[in-house]
Amino acid sequence: MERCVETGASFLVIGSGLAGLSFSLRAAGLGEVILLTKSSLTDANTSHAQGGIAAVLGPDDDFSSHVEDTVTVGKGLCSREAVELMVKRGTESVRWLLERGVEFDTVDGTLDLGKEGGHSRRRVAHVGDQTGNAIEEALVGLVKENPSITV
Repeated sequence: MERCVETGASFLVIGSGLAGLSFSLRAAGLGEVILLTKSSLTDANTSHAQGGIAAVLGPDDDFSSHVEDTVTVGKGLCSREAVELMVKRGTESVRWLLERGVEFDTVDGTLDLGKEGGHSRRRVAHVGDQTGNAIEEALVGLVKENPSITV
C-alpha cells in the first residue's frame, strides 16, 4: 500500500543527531521544517559521544598549530583542505553551541579545555565525559520549543 503525505514544509530533515538538530534549528529561520527520527529525538549516536570538541578556543592556540596537529596525527590520510575547513569552523561551532545553552565545563568562567592525544595545546571543550549527551539535550530542548519544527 502506498502512502503519500503532502506538506508545505520547506525542509525535510532525516535524523536527530547533532547534524539533523543543528540544521533544523538553522533552517527554521527560513521556513517550516519536518524532522524525522527513527524513534525518539534523543535516540541518536550523538548522545553516546563521550569526548569533547577540539577547536581553537584558548588564548595560546592558533589555527595553524591545530591544522598541523591534525595533519600530523592523520599520517597522510587527511585532506589538508578538509582539515583547514574543519578547524576554521570549529571555533564558531563551539560558540554556536554555547549560545544555544550547551554548558561546557568551565573554571572561573573560562572554558576548561582539555589536552588530548595528538594535540599540542589545550583545545578540547567538554561536558565531563558526556559531551554528546549534553549537546543532544540542549538542542532537543530548542527543537521542541520551536514552532517552525515538526517532529
